[in-house]
Amino acid sequence: MVVDIVVVPLASKIHGPQYYEELLKSVKDVFISNNVKVLNIIDSDEVLSKDVLDMVGNSLPILLILTGGTSRLATKLLTTCGVRRALIVAHEGHNSLPSAISIRGRVEREGIPAYIFLCSDLRSSDCLRTIDTVLRVGKAVAQIVNLKVGVVGSVDDEERELFEEVLNSKVVSISYEELERRVSEVRDEEVLEVLRRFEGSVDVSDLNTDYLRKALKIYVALRGFVEGGGLNALAINCFPYLIKYGVTPCIAVSLLNDDGVVTACEADLRSLTLMLMSKALGRYSWIANLVGVSSKQLKLAHCTIATKLTTRCSVVTHFESGYPYSLTCKLPEGTYTLVGIDRDFSTIATLKVRLLSSGLMSDEMCRTQAVVEADVDLSNFPNIALSNHHILIPGDVVNDLMIISYLLGVESIKYELVVSYG
Repeated sequence: MVVDIVVVPLASKIHGPQYYEELLKSVKDVFISNNVKVLNIIDSDEVLSKDVLDMVGNSLPILLILTGGTSRLATKLLTTCGVRRALIVAHEGHNSLPSAISIRGRVEREGIPAYIFLCSDLRSSDCLRTIDTVLRVGKAVAQIVNLKVGVVGSVDDEERELFEEVLNSKVVSISYEELERRVSEVRDEEVLEVLRRFEGSVDVSDLNTDYLRKALKIYVALRGFVEGGGLNALAINCFPYLIKYGVTPCIAVSLLNDDGVVTACEADLRSLTLMLMSKALGRYSWIANLVGVSSKQLKLAHCTIATKLTTRCSVVTHFESGYPYSLTCKLPEGTYTLVGIDRDFSTIATLKVRLLSSGLMSDEMCRTQAVVEADVDLSNFPNIALSNHHILIPGDVVNDLMIISYLLGVESIKYELVVSYG
C-alpha cells in the first residue's frame, strides 16, 4: 500500500497571517497539481485536532516551514501522531531555516529522520525545482514502505526481520511445493501468450521448447502469486529450486522485473531493498556479483536481468548448473550508479561508474557480464565492499539514494570517499 504524502504548512502568528497565507498560496497549486494534499496552515496548538493528527500520522508528511517560531509545534505534531519519517521545506525568509534545523534536531532525538530542503524564496523558480526534488524523493519513499513481499523458499530469519523493520513491511513465505503446484496448473494458452511476448525481445532460436515452456510456466505461476496475494515484490531462493526441479527461474525473474514487479534472486532481501529504491525512482536495475577488480575497473556478472534495461539479449544455459535457462544481455553505454548494502541494513554505499563493455565475455562467469570504470583506484575494493551482490542502476542517482536511505534510517556513504580517505 502506497503511503499518502501530505503537505503540512506551519507558521507562527507573530509573523502575521497575511504574510504566511500569501506565501502558502505561491506554492500550494504546485503540490495540488501533483496530487498531494495540502492541509490548512497550522499556527497554534488549537489547530492540532484529532483529524489532523490522524491524517499526518498515516502519511509521509512534508513540513512546509512558512515562518520561524514553529519548532515546538512541529515537534509536538510529529511525535504525537507517530510518524516514522518526514521531509522539511524551508526558505531564507522569516527565520524559516533556523526553525527547520531546530525541528530536525528535536525529532531526530525521538528517532524520526527528517530531511531539510532549502529554497532561497518560496516564490522563486528555483524553489519550484526544489519542490520537484522533494516530491520525487517523497514519492519514492512512499512507494517502498508498507509492502507485502513474497519469498519463495527459505530466507535467513534475521534478514527477514531487518527487512520488515527498515521498510515497515511484511514478508510472506511461498514453498517450492506451492510454486510447483501452481506451475502444473498453468494453461498452454497462457504460456503461448508469454512466449510470443518473449520472442519479440529475446533470441530464442535453437532452444529446447519443453524446457523453455517450463521456464515460462514458472513466470506465469509467480505472476499469479503476485496478483492473487496482493504482493508488491518477490524474492526467490533459486539454487535449491533449480537443483530440485532441473529448471532455473532466471527467465521468470527477468520477466517479472520487466513487468515492474521487483524480483530478486537468491532470496536476497538486502538487494531487493535497493532494487525497490531504484524502481521508485523510475529505473530498472540489475543485481550482480562482483567477480573481478583491476585498477579503476570492476567486473560484474549475474544470470538474470530485466530485458528492458538492456539493448540485446539471448537465452543460454545457467552458469554453474548448466541447466536451462538464463539470459546473456548487453547494456547501453553511459553513466550508472553501483550501490551495495551491508548485512544489517545499516549502511548503503554508492559508486558512480561508466559502462565500458557488456555481454557474454567469458564462459567462466554468470551469463550477463559488464565491465565498469570509476574515477578512483578500486584495487582494494574487495576489502571495502559492503556486500557481494551490488545493484547497477542507470544514471547518477547518488543524491536521491542518499536522501531515501536517510529517511529509512539507513546511513549512506560514497565508495569514492572510502577509497580516498580510508
